[in-house]
Amino acid sequence: MTHPERYARNIPIYYLFQFATGFLIWVPVWIIFLQDERGLSLTQVGLMEGVFWVSMMLFEVPTGAIADRFGRRTSLALGGFIFTAGTTMFVLADGFVGLAISYVVMATSMTLYSGSGHALLFDSLRVLGRTREYEKHMGRSEALMTGALLGAALFGGPMAGLWGLETVFLIGAGTMATAGFVALLLREPPRTEEEFGPDGLHAAPVSAADAHDDNSQGVLGYVLEGFRIVLRQRPILWIIVLAGIVTVAYEMPNFFVQPFLRSHGLNPSGGLLDGATWSALIVPGFAAMSAGSLLAAPFVARVGERRAIPLLMFGGAFLFIPLLIFNHISIVAPIAILGGIHAAIRPIATGYINRRIRSDQRATVLSIFELMMAAQMAVIVPLISASADVIDFRFAYGLSIGVVLTFGVAFLIIWRRSHRRDQADVLRRISLRPAPQAVAQAIAVAPDGTTIGVHANGVPTRGIPTNGVEPHANGNGTSPVPGPTPDPAPTRQDRS
Repeated sequence: MTHPERYARNIPIYYLFQFATGFLIWVPVWIIFLQDERGLSLTQVGLMEGVFWVSMMLFEVPTGAIADRFGRRTSLALGGFIFTAGTTMFVLADGFVGLAISYVVMATSMTLYSGSGHALLFDSLRVLGRTREYEKHMGRSEALMTGALLGAALFGGPMAGLWGLETVFLIGAGTMATAGFVALLLREPPRTEEEFGPDGLHAAPVSAADAHDDNSQGVLGYVLEGFRIVLRQRPILWIIVLAGIVTVAYEMPNFFVQPFLRSHGLNPSGGLLDGATWSALIVPGFAAMSAGSLLAAPFVARVGERRAIPLLMFGGAFLFIPLLIFNHISIVAPIAILGGIHAAIRPIATGYINRRIRSDQRATVLSIFELMMAAQMAVIVPLISASADVIDFRFAYGLSIGVVLTFGVAFLIIWRRSHRRDQADVLRRISLRPAPQAVAQAIAVAPDGTTIGVHANGVPTRGIPTNGVEPHANGNGTSPVPGPTPDPAPTRQDRS
């Protein structure tokens, strides 16, 4: 591949794209907008979220296949532009049906840049020979996105107090249009194994059954092949389920922050001071998410990807204790830390998946990860939201941690077992790998003292002196010529 360094610019441009998609200035007030401006109850808000996540579940994998088939850069740009249209529809809609339609549009747009962004980043690093840096750059990009959310939270409350809730939504629509234009600056990296060529160091260690590829297959073919890969490679299947369960459960307290603060008498639209107070209480959650994304790479480097998610999972469980005991505004602190934990899980899980799949199906398989999370959100969010509406927030928090301690623990055990079996298979394949052949084998000695040999590819070679020296091209002096050195065996990514 010529000029691979050209793809290095994708990394900072992707950072900028993530920042633009994160600067949604309406995020700290959107639930209040639905409750106060459109008259929805918390149960109806939960149903709206169900509509959103069902839409993501339906479109996640097909749009991932579109990205694999037609390009990740195009998919990212379309996502930004369509999200702009959906946000505008959201502001203009009046009533549950209109709001639900706008949610479908926004959910579809998000599926266009969810898995495809991760795939473009990983394959750009693969071209550069730097796939080990994926968690670092993924974490930085996620941190920039949540950092942008942090800035949006700082300004969103005061702006809502000064200009009204609808204005902040229109500003958010403009930032998503900017993200679409930024995506057009990206350079599309190779998307097939044939374009990469032999790549033993950075390619995914696939089985023989997964090694075949048909570049002529349509979108449906990409979708079916993506599901086949996930079902065949059980560690990928179970990490998708496990990471989704933990992420969704630990996201729920952050989902309730706005109505929780409202239940304590706060309102961002009461004026500049009220808006600033509201933002000050919302900001810690976004700051923790930014920190979690940044710390994901050093954390997994220290503890290993096998231990990273379990440690985060059980560490987060203890943070639910004050949420279950106290009904006080101070619990926004442990809620914020939970936000940092669920933000760290995504780069760790997608890094684990990326190192085990081929580039041809990368966006599709990562979209299956997003699909599973959307399916879990579609079920969990409406049910727990209804419990908070009918009973109280503490009961809803209890349901959230209950999901982790039952389903989460069960899927953790299953994933650990499948991971160990996969590691054993990898080690067995490495132990059975034939030793590298020498570059040349001497078969005769010429009168001038050189050997006539046969290269490993079968082509006769001549000109290697038997005494270890070779005349220069101009015939003056000699220079030592080392003997043939075997090609180094490709190294494996650390999967401990």
